[in-house]
Formats: sequence, structure tokens, C-alpha cells
Amino acid sequence: MQISDEIRRLEKKWRAGTAWPRRLDWIAPRGIRGWTGQRVNFPFPIIAIVGENGSGKSTLLQAAACAYQGDSGSRTWYPTEFFPDTAWDTFSDAAIGYGYKQGGEQKEGSVRKKTTRWLGQTDRPSRVVEYIDLNRIQPVGARVGYARIAKTKHLEKSARSFGVDQLQRFSSVMGRTYDSARMALSDVDDGREVPVISRNGNEYSGFHQGSGEITIAELLGKQIP
Repeated sequence: MQISDEIRRLEKKWRAGTAWPRRLDWIAPRGIRGWTGQRVNFPFPIIAIVGENGSGKSTLLQAAACAYQGDSGSRTWYPTEFFPDTAWDTFSDAAIGYGYKQGGEQKEGSVRKKTTRWLGQTDRPSRVVEYIDLNRIQPVGARVGYARIAKTKHLEKSARSFGVDQLQRFSSVMGRTYDSARMALSDVDDGREVPVISRNGNEYSGFHQGSGEITIAELLGKQIP
């Protein structure tokens, strides 16, 4: 299978070792949802994790999100958000080991829960982390809090419009040409963005977009450095 020029350039940078000065090298969950300390390596800038339902894909991604503290105003994710103790589930003797590159150094760390509290969280390295969970595949109207926006008379308060490169990439991924795209906020909720796109002169919001359009628009709309 012939690889694209973009992947070829990524591979060249990766092999040269001159890019990605901060990156996660591996993750090793233990005592969490069937994981027993197996190490999963990330030997390339883009990694696809494939497996059957229940094989631990989501757990691995959630554990990876907990390896860092948020940087530059980005959110910090905590193990208790993904692995909470409930009336039916209790985590003990659990840990998330990780290896990472920080500048020219290879380092290791862990967050761990021997009994009741997760330790090591303040020792985590810092970087911008974007964790996009499964709500991206839900229709906008089915998400918590979004129904209020649809049912309330409102106006667009502000928006982040896609640049030329973002719009071209959006059109390329979707296989059709779009006139414009933006992530908009209403005047009744300043915390929930709604994708608004225009094609062939017709503008429509995430309440009336296909799931593919919503997913890709929200992904490309993320402010990832």
C-alpha cells in the first residue's frame, strides 16, 4: 500500500528525532478493567488502536489522558473522572505507568492508588491534552445541555471561523466542497459550541448535520498546538 506524502514527511521527521520534543512513549495500566501492567508503546506520531468491544481501547486512551497535567490553560484530566469508585466498583492497588520524552530526556512516572487516594498526580509532566470522548458520535441535540440551546430563542454570540487550511481539510476529509465552517456559541450558553457549516449557499448547524460532519468539524475546530 502506497503511503501519502504527509505520512512520508512525518516518518522522516520521526526517524530524524528532531521533532515532538514532548510526547508520550508508552502507557501501562494495572489493576484497571482487566489491564495487568501490559505496556503499550506509541512508536509513531499518529497511532490507531484497534480491538474488539471490551478489549480495553477506551481504558487505554483514558489512562493516557491522565499521564499529563494540563498546560497553557488546557484542562487537566484525573483518574477519578474515568475510574471512579462506586457502589459496585472499587479500585485498589491500581496504577497507570507511563514513559515520556521531555526535551532530550526520556523519563518515566506513574499515578497510583494503593487504597483510597490516587497519588503522584502533582508529579505529572505538563502539556496540552485534548481528550475527545464518545459524545462526538452523538447528535448534537442528544447531548447533555444542548437541547436547551435548540429550544430557547437565542442568537449567535460569538464564533471561531475555520481558516482556509481548516476549511480545505474539512472539505477533503468529507469529500465535498464547503463554503465556510465555524464553531459558534449562543447567547444562552457560552460553554457549548455548535458547529455551523455552509455548503452550496445553504447554512446549517450541528442540530441538522450528519454525524460525520459533526465529528470532523469538532475535531478540526480543536485548538491543538
